[in-house]
Amino acid sequence: MNENPPGNSTQTHIANLISEAQGGNQDALGELLENYRKFVVFLARSGLHNHLQGKADPSDLAQEVCIAAQGNIGEFRGNSPEEFAGWLRGILSNILAMHLRKYLGTQKRDPRMEQHLNATLANASGFLQSKLAADMTSPSQQFARNEAFLQLAASLESLPEHYRQVIVLRHVEGLPFAEVANAMGKSVDSVEKIWVRALAKLRTMMT
Repeated sequence: MNENPPGNSTQTHIANLISEAQGGNQDALGELLENYRKFVVFLARSGLHNHLQGKADPSDLAQEVCIAAQGNIGEFRGNSPEEFAGWLRGILSNILAMHLRKYLGTQKRDPRMEQHLNATLANASGFLQSKLAADMTSPSQQFARNEAFLQLAASLESLPEHYRQVIVLRHVEGLPFAEVANAMGKSVDSVEKIWVRALAKLRTMMT
């Protein structure tokens, strides 16, 4: 299961796991979800930043997503790493919305709040699956390049907090350096230097 069979190089390891998990293979499902755990943690962290910071733990939310995915894998109809990522993002969005209603003390759905939450998750996911992930990987790497977003998420989660924060504020939220500096309580010059070092560190981890 760790290598693609000869002549089937277009079908990635993740795609194989998806197919086996849909067929009822619990070991494949467990491995699949483990591959996506840090992806979900990163998305959860991004969602919490704007909506529930300090009110929930990204790792706990990722565990909730994995549990929900295990119980509902039969509902997933896609077959690609990107489609599975989108499905997990939808589960996370529902869980975050539930936590948001609980935190606000209301049973009513707030469409505008949920739309903003969904946009935040979409931006975070889009960043992970952008050209940046592919640019930071080497063609000679063993894992499939269309799965690079999973390694990018894992690498981001391994970065020091201030490195991850500057990348999220700059690339996920799209803030200019002046606003990034304000959010981090630092000078623009300091933030720009942190950003350069953060991207260099990230590139080292990805290659």
